[in-house]
Amino acid sequence: MAAEIIGYVTHTRQTETTGLWWSDDFDIDYIEQTALAHERAGFDSVLIGADSWGPDSWQIAAHVLRVTTTLKVLIAHRPGFVQPTVAARQAITLDKLSGGGRIALHIISGSPGGELLRDGDTLPLHLRYARTAEYMKLLRAIWSAREPFNHRGDFYQFEQGFSAIRSDAPLTLSFGGSSPEAIDVGAQYADKYMLWGEPLAGIAECIHNVRSRAQELGRPSPGFSVSLRAIIGATEADAWQRAEHIYAAAAQQLAQAGKAPATLTQGAFKLHSVGAQRLNAYAHDNDVHDERLWLGFTRLVGRGGSTSALVGTVDQVVEAYLRYYDLGAHAIYLRGWDIAADAEQYGRQLIPALRAATQDRGI
Repeated sequence: MAAEIIGYVTHTRQTETTGLWWSDDFDIDYIEQTALAHERAGFDSVLIGADSWGPDSWQIAAHVLRVTTTLKVLIAHRPGFVQPTVAARQAITLDKLSGGGRIALHIISGSPGGELLRDGDTLPLHLRYARTAEYMKLLRAIWSAREPFNHRGDFYQFEQGFSAIRSDAPLTLSFGGSSPEAIDVGAQYADKYMLWGEPLAGIAECIHNVRSRAQELGRPSPGFSVSLRAIIGATEADAWQRAEHIYAAAAQQLAQAGKAPATLTQGAFKLHSVGAQRLNAYAHDNDVHDERLWLGFTRLVGRGGSTSALVGTVDQVVEAYLRYYDLGAHAIYLRGWDIAADAEQYGRQLIPALRAATQDRGI
């Protein structure tokens, strides 16, 4: 089974190496350029991120779908701000407008603190995943309901909830998280479980935990993706030199913003996120794991997320990813630092090589 390739479309050219990535820049031309670059490069879909300072992910997704013909979108969406009945109909409507089969939702619970308080979400951490579970359950119920129904839950209540329009193909839900609570939710309701780019041992542990919990629940295990940037060079030395340039550029941006490199006791993200704590612990243990998983950038910025990278030639990066594939991560969330240009570079050699290497590989 060929690997699924997931990319990333952003609203700004600025990234960690070129400027503050939460700037007020909103570049419509770059949204279109990036979307088309991913479609030409052979990506299956692109993630449209969401945060409490940035523009609306649903509207960017709609524009991406308009300017492309086959590219799918994975829309990051947070429970708590939109009723699940409304979000379910929004997703079906966008699916219909895009021709069907091009919409999926990536459900993110978020951590308590400044990021969610900016939008007024005060739900404490111990209830956040419970709300997410109810939300995902209701999305599925609305999408499959043949007649209106009532619901009285811990977080949502409604009368005669229903969607009169129906999607032509089942809409899917992806999810991520490393805490026991997250694993429980994802094992119950996710179609795809998205993992950050940890070393192989950590990924194997996460996949085992999710599969075991799904089995306990009597549910098929979700599929898995792993988030890995790629730094490619004509030679291995060239690739590692490029990694050093990326590190230096990001360090310069942090310095210009008056921010010191992160430590294990600093940074808003990792204080509450188990996944960020895990990834940063790996990064502070060693910059390089499993020969070519580079976590130097992760250590520098100290925020978890999509910050780890495979470094080497095309063949070396493919070989490194195959080890994740064989653990069960049959999708890769692949992005670089210069988003559109890196997508085009990946499309020239890396994506064809990934597909060729996984096409006939055992599931």
